[in-house]
Amino acid sequence: MAYVFSVIPGNIAKFCANKPIHIIIGTALLASLTYLTIVENYVAHFNISADSSDLLHFYHAPGSSNDWIQIDDLSNFANGAEHLALTPINFKGTKKSDYPLNGQLIFGEDDSQAFLLSDYQNYDEEIEKLDLLTNQAGDVFKPRTANKIGRYYGYVKQHLKKVVTLVRGAEKFDIALITVAYLAMWMSFVQLFYQMQRVGSTFWLAFGTLLSSLFAFLFSIVITTEVLKKKIPLISLTEGLPFLVATIGFKHKVSFTEPIVKALSSRKNQNRDISTVIGEVVSKQTALPLIKEQLFLSLALFVGSFLVPAKTGFGNFCVLSSVILSVDLFFTFTFYSSILSLKAQISQVHRRIELKEFLEEDGIAESVADAVSLQPSSSLFTAHSTVVSFKVITILGFLSLHLFVLGTSWLYEETSDYSPSSLISATTKSLHSSIAQKISIGELGTIVTVLPSRVYHKITFVTSTEDLVLDTLQQFSRALRDPLISKFLFILAGISVAINIYLLNVTRFHLAIETLNSYAMSRSASKQNSIPATTKVSKSSTPVPEAIAQKKKSKSTLASESDASRAAAASAAAVALVSKTDIDYEDDKDDEDESIEEIGSAIRPVEELIPILKAGTVKECTNAEVLSLVLNNQLPLYALEKQLGDKTRAVIVRRMAIAQLADAPILTTKALPYKYYDYDRVFGACCENVIGFMPLPVGVAGPIIIDGEPYHIPMATTEGCLVASTMRGCKAINAGGGVTTVLTNDGMTRGPCVSFPSLTRTGQAKIWIDSEEGQKKIKAAFNSTSRFARLQHIQTAMAGTLLFLRFKTTTGDAMGMNMISKGVEHSLSVMVKDFGFEDMEVISVSGNYCTDKKPAAINWIEGRGKSVVAEARVPAEAVKKVLKSDVDALVELNISKNLIGSAMAGSVGGFNAQAANLVTAVFLATGQDPAQNVESSNCITLMNKLPNGDLQISVSMPSIEVGTIGGGTVLEPQSAMLTMLGVKGPHPTEPGANARQLAKIVACAKGW
Repeated sequence: MAYVFSVIPGNIAKFCANKPIHIIIGTALLASLTYLTIVENYVAHFNISADSSDLLHFYHAPGSSNDWIQIDDLSNFANGAEHLALTPINFKGTKKSDYPLNGQLIFGEDDSQAFLLSDYQNYDEEIEKLDLLTNQAGDVFKPRTANKIGRYYGYVKQHLKKVVTLVRGAEKFDIALITVAYLAMWMSFVQLFYQMQRVGSTFWLAFGTLLSSLFAFLFSIVITTEVLKKKIPLISLTEGLPFLVATIGFKHKVSFTEPIVKALSSRKNQNRDISTVIGEVVSKQTALPLIKEQLFLSLALFVGSFLVPAKTGFGNFCVLSSVILSVDLFFTFTFYSSILSLKAQISQVHRRIELKEFLEEDGIAESVADAVSLQPSSSLFTAHSTVVSFKVITILGFLSLHLFVLGTSWLYEETSDYSPSSLISATTKSLHSSIAQKISIGELGTIVTVLPSRVYHKITFVTSTEDLVLDTLQQFSRALRDPLISKFLFILAGISVAINIYLLNVTRFHLAIETLNSYAMSRSASKQNSIPATTKVSKSSTPVPEAIAQKKKSKSTLASESDASRAAAASAAAVALVSKTDIDYEDDKDDEDESIEEIGSAIRPVEELIPILKAGTVKECTNAEVLSLVLNNQLPLYALEKQLGDKTRAVIVRRMAIAQLADAPILTTKALPYKYYDYDRVFGACCENVIGFMPLPVGVAGPIIIDGEPYHIPMATTEGCLVASTMRGCKAINAGGGVTTVLTNDGMTRGPCVSFPSLTRTGQAKIWIDSEEGQKKIKAAFNSTSRFARLQHIQTAMAGTLLFLRFKTTTGDAMGMNMISKGVEHSLSVMVKDFGFEDMEVISVSGNYCTDKKPAAINWIEGRGKSVVAEARVPAEAVKKVLKSDVDALVELNISKNLIGSAMAGSVGGFNAQAANLVTAVFLATGQDPAQNVESSNCITLMNKLPNGDLQISVSMPSIEVGTIGGGTVLEPQSAMLTMLGVKGPHPTEPGANARQLAKIVACAKGW
């Protein structure tokens, strides 16, 4: 039983998740068929339009004493009787005094109605003459069909009357109950979107849930009415569905979604197929409880239908509700699982491509960007708010158009204006006397066919626009109804679906291959560094002391050796060094499982290795042979990664080379570690000529409450007591409720220096750049270089013929220096080529007017990066117990030391106790540029004693330069610390929010 209720649903969900487009399209097509069936059963009898109304026929026998009688079969009276056509003319919304005058029209006794009486055979010719009518005021009237936009006012008015009538005839309790049910139903919809937002999806999963339930409802209606032969009155649906929705709700869909989203966002599932993850979660977590709950409710409703035999409507609705729950359960495992899978795959592809582009734009190597983009996302289903708004507007527009098109056929047909009922006497069921007296009787009698009314509206701008729109839509509609075009479009739709399926599968395969390759490389490197070697050094191998002795030969002796001798000595040294290194590190055996003895005997002369190097197949050589090429100046150290194709192996060989070239045998020991590190993220992004990594102790301070949220702040430092003292500060601050922060500015800067031949030209350039035109043109040029960087303002300064420009730019969640440099370089190039400054010479892209990694008053005054002000209030009791001081002493200390003392030293931005100490520790822990602690540490600390005796302390930090993407943040340890803070990577919905939050955290950690 557990297999049936868990494994089978899991396999079904996995299959559907693996073929999402097939399942979604197939289900939608089947739902369309059920929709047509429902329309035919429930609303076909409403299909009354002017074009399809039944015609009324009346006959008057010869002689004036006879009356008009209604007839159905004209063949019985086709004896030469005169056949006339009577068309009522209705001037909608027009006063009688404004009726157009026309000799063909006749009016009743009170002139309130107009008619066209014509020969039946010549009706078309007569009616064409009335296409346009003009009244005395010159207003033009045009006939319009029932299916126009302007009728909706009449529809609303008509149905409001119906609602009012039903309400007046119902009991107050029933009205209140139905009203509460509808309110509860809409609350269920709102709650669904709120709950899905908490799960991680802003719109699509909630919409998919509603769509799945709607399809289940359509299928259930058909199953109940066509298969089970249970008729469900429309009134039962309108009254019963709100209770069903409000009672059952969508909680089961949320419970089904939450573990799947959590699993797909989990780090351990980053290398696994999405459909497999969904199938496992369904089998192990969601299937069994969901089936038990839904089947129990379904069975209860089905049994309940037999307990109310007298109330057929209610009993049949219970059967329908039971079927809805069962079908909805099936659709949850099929259709809804497909939506989850498709959304996850699209979001995954979009996130990885966008992250890769962001990293590459920030100067990160393509290989590193690929590796980082394969990391899992904690917000796989989240969309940008503007994207969600666009989706909602698009869907509402589609539904509105669909309802309008439906309204033209059956939904809200306003037939009263087109019905000929006003011409028929209510008592005699014959033509009204006011009309009959206008008709002459023929010798053989007269037949009058009453045609549908023609409704005329005054031509206005609104009606003209409406006609244009509807004519266009009708042309499209005629084209779609054409047999050839409809088949062609159906084939195109099929081709489109097939292409989308193919592209999705190709993208999934490509990402899967990239993920598996990255995973395999990391596993291979880990395995290579972890399996101890079991080989022993052969007696014939060069002993370690001899190798050391060779390294200690005097330079004069080495200089006198021949090239062949030097090559032989280098080869011998390489063998010795490889032997020692392998012993000390307990490295893996290489792929050929070579022993040290084999390496020593198999090493080839440099002359044989050079052609291999030129052929680009150095990776096939042993480490000793590669080292020999390095020591003989044939292979540069920086090219090892490229030549070997294995970054960990390149680090090993480089350590061997540096150990000999720099006479640093310490590199043959474990003092500087190199194992178990992902060098793929280092190469091309963080460091070159890598020989290992430098472990730093990482402590954590906190929690500290920042804007109501607790944070544990990582700090990488070698200074004792730094973390401990920060912990005390956090404790004291939390006693007063934590820290409140305000971000006052956000903009990274780059300040190039340019030169002109004369002071006049320099001044002209400055005036143009400062002008609105100059700012606008340079901004357009700058913004064209990046999807993410946006220029805010350019500040200029002259020094003789030199002109300094300070570009201030938002860079999303990246620190953004590379991004800005690219934009600045392009902007200056455009100034020279297109803006009339051909004589401008670019001295430097960075003219120290930024100012980067140097103390400068401009950063203190204008700000750079993020400008943050933070404030905390510490109770006097906490000052005494935690900080072991008192408020007055701290206020005096701050004034004397941080303010007056810093002023006496001529400090710029250094009005604090030890901001640089803490900023550096946080920077190292979170992958920031440590050199930027120079300007990021700009801080002024202020303290005041409040009237209640508490301590008010604030820090103002105008130039915090941080980012959560690019640079050192791509390294896994630093990335883990950003994850701990909840600010890793780009923010999914608000670009730059993660970097701004990190700046606030740094300010709260370092300024006190």
